[in-house]
Amino acid sequence: MSFRSVGRVLPTKGFLIRLRERTRLLKSGVEALKMKRDQLVRECQSLIPDLKRRSDIERKLEDAYKILRLAYSAAGPEEMKKAALLTTPLLTEMRVRSVIGVEVPETKVIGLSLATSPSLNAVVIAASRKFADAIREMMPLVNSEAKFERIATALSDTMRKVNALEKIVIPDHEAAIRYIEEMLEEESLEEFIMVKKYREIKRGE
Repeated sequence: MSFRSVGRVLPTKGFLIRLRERTRLLKSGVEALKMKRDQLVRECQSLIPDLKRRSDIERKLEDAYKILRLAYSAAGPEEMKKAALLTTPLLTEMRVRSVIGVEVPETKVIGLSLATSPSLNAVVIAASRKFADAIREMMPLVNSEAKFERIATALSDTMRKVNALEKIVIPDHEAAIRYIEEMLEEESLEEFIMVKKYREIKRGE
């Protein structure tokens, strides 16, 4: 006899003992996965307020672009080039941390030097500051979105494992256990009948 997630089943007491132990471990594993699932759900829910700030951040970036266009119109391309040369590249630091066993990237701005020379047009300086503020506010959102995506993927995988164990693997193991128990019970009954007949034959001799 064969079961999909168990394989070939041997109707022996030794195999039954091993199968019962394996089923017990599978059930313990399901409980652990359910705990992880619940923790992942809570973690996702805790990120929702941060994710709702996306529209606010996008609006601030749009405002920064509007001021940038205004600065370009007012100061001209040469002034904008000078501002670009005075600005150092954006420096970030990235690290990976574990959240409930899920690796989550986290980015931090460590260098954002803006063009603030007195010789620059005031509108250009205002545009630089507006962009800097938007970038600083954007980074926590970037981290929250990356964290949410990784955790949501892990949550989906965990739920799929729980469903497979609860609906396929464990029921298969329990069915195999019942099958072995029935086979052993039949063998025991047959053995009892044979012994009884043998004793009757011996008494009749």
